[in-house]
Amino acid sequence: MKQIGRKLYHLVGGVGLLSLYYILGRKQALLFYAVLFIIILLIDGARLVIPSWNRAIFARFGSFIRKNEEHRLSGTAPYVLGIGLSLFLYSRPVASAAICFLAFGDVAATAIGERFGKTKIGDKSLEGTFAFMIAAAVSGVLLSLLGVHLLTWVMALGILVAAGVELLTLSMNDNLLIPLVSGGIMELAVRMTG
Repeated sequence: MKQIGRKLYHLVGGVGLLSLYYILGRKQALLFYAVLFIIILLIDGARLVIPSWNRAIFARFGSFIRKNEEHRLSGTAPYVLGIGLSLFLYSRPVASAAICFLAFGDVAATAIGERFGKTKIGDKSLEGTFAFMIAAAVSGVLLSLLGVHLLTWVMALGILVAAGVELLTLSMNDNLLIPLVSGGIMELAVRMTG
């Protein structure tokens, strides 16, 4: 499996950042995400303007950064921003589900898509999309077992939207879009059903 370090970083990072929200509380967690986002943006930006720093980062953390990110910002800042904005904008159950869809689903889509993806849709695969949906559904069940509840149809709608966003090749980073778009649709669905 390519870049297993990146996949673990993605999964553990999402679960870890979400856990901080429950541990620290809303205000302190959102402040932490904002500070973390700025720090990551500064480090990543410095990497792009200081070639020796860029080489050092790639030498040490190459398994966490995609080769195509060598001369552009990595996906880490949008990842943190997507998590922070989801928890700021949406109810805790909706944001938690959307973040877990990103953390679990995106990793599954990449892992399965790289290895078994035969039915291509752009640069993604149908097999990866199915893996995304299964992993996102498992994360939804785990959330439910932990006491974070959403109506089943709302969760299913969020999974379909998140998988659709992951499947599309968009100009904006999907680490930002997956939780924001799926969370927005779920939040709207929850509000419409009262």
